[in-house]
Amino acid sequence: MKTLALDISTKSTGWFITKRSLGAIRPPEGSFEDKLVYFRAELVKLLRKYKPDLVVIEDAYYQPRKGSIHTLKVLSKFAGVAIEASRAAGCEVEIITATSARKYCCGRSGEKVTKQDVFDFFVEKYGLDDWTFNKHNDITDAMALSWGYREKQRLEKKGNKKKTRK
Repeated sequence: MKTLALDISTKSTGWFITKRSLGAIRPPEGSFEDKLVYFRAELVKLLRKYKPDLVVIEDAYYQPRKGSIHTLKVLSKFAGVAIEASRAAGCEVEIITATSARKYCCGRSGEKVTKQDVFDFFVEKYGLDDWTFNKHNDITDAMALSWGYREKQRLEKKGNKKKTRK
């Protein structure tokens, strides 16, 4: 199953399919509405080019004292556009929190995994020595969403097989 993972952001939405198929959608400065239109157009190009079966989107959530309701509302609108465009392209859509994805990533189940940990993990795994955190962490977050979603599914299937045998 071909998966497109999206780390939604208004400035730089990281996306990942494979090590060679990755990048970021970076809307130009302008109105919020223009950014949404640009984001949708670029996402549709990705959907047409790569024809994924599944799109995994980072869930937006509010953390008191760590974010704002305004940011949550804006990210939710971008996620809504991503969901609509993905479904219109015939893709299944799954929503996963970054925290949940990170839990299955980096081989550190049960420990808190930070954005920096995720970045370091994928830089080492894929030999991305010329990458910098400030420029590429949105892409490595998308990698974590894809990785985390697949690992979560694998473990759930494994757990269901054990339950069925009992």
